[in-house]
Amino acid sequence: MSRYLQGLLLEARTPDRLTIGIAGGSGSGKSTIAASIVEGLQPKSAEIIGLDRFFKPADQLPRYYSSHHGEPRADYNRPDSLMVEEMVSSCEKISAVDVVILDGHLALCYPRMRRLMDIRCFVETDLEEMLVRRTERNLAAGYGGGLDTILNYNRECVEPNYNRYILPTRAHADLVIPNGNSSGAVRDEIVTSLCQSILNRSERTIDDR
Repeated sequence: MSRYLQGLLLEARTPDRLTIGIAGGSGSGKSTIAASIVEGLQPKSAEIIGLDRFFKPADQLPRYYSSHHGEPRADYNRPDSLMVEEMVSSCEKISAVDVVILDGHLALCYPRMRRLMDIRCFVETDLEEMLVRRTERNLAAGYGGGLDTILNYNRECVEPNYNRYILPTRAHADLVIPNGNSSGAVRDEIVTSLCQSILNRSERTIDDR
């Protein structure tokens, strides 16, 4: 693993900054893994950019037909749900940190975004497990309506669009990080190896100056 990561880092676009992309389904654990990477990279500076901030305004989002509501509803799970130009432009301008982490379920859907990333990660979690996590999270936060509404949204929007748009982007990943309930040790090993490889690269870069 470390030799493979070293090869990826040798191909990084710039010597002084790295950009890591983290994609995967809603509820896969992307944000938790991103936070673990930030912690593992200390004392280097790192910033997480949540790509959810680039969703289109509600009245411009694509729609899916909700049988629960009997009408079209906003769809946040398709590539055309994000403002791509604004997203790419904002990510290109970040320069004040050592490592930038782009965190979003659709992060690997766009060729222009993939070209910004030195390391592309896909967080792999069983679909049913993701939907359970997502349901529990939304209920706890009071987001997305009641249980029936959330389950309907999962079934008619989240699940089909995960299979159609998000899962295929796994093929673009340099690293596939398993994050099921029984894969914590493997996940932690990959994250630790990634962080250590980045820190080692920084030490070599300093020595070469």
